[in-house]
Amino acid sequence: MSTFIVFLVVIVIIIFISVLLYSLIKNKSKNLMKYIPSIVSALSIVLVYLKMSFISQGYEPITDMVVIIVLSIILGFSLLGAVLIDILNCRKDISK
Repeated sequence: MSTFIVFLVVIVIIIFISVLLYSLIKNKSKNLMKYIPSIVSALSIVLVYLKMSFISQGYEPITDMVVIIVLSIILGFSLLGAVLIDILNCRKDISK
């Protein structure tokens, strides 16, 4: 299977998971919405790792490792941003 096709499939899965999480969380809690990018990034890392372990052949695992590294950086920044927003919101609530 071509890397490009796998990349497109992973992007479609990520979009589907994002929309599903958004529709489920929107009605319950607006505080959890900021964690959607972190959740999707973590699930994407798991999917790419499983693809690398079971499907990839030849030099494809090298590309998968690069994708995992990029997704890990995205996960870190999105999680850091969500936590910072939580901290700032808590400070605003305390000062009121």
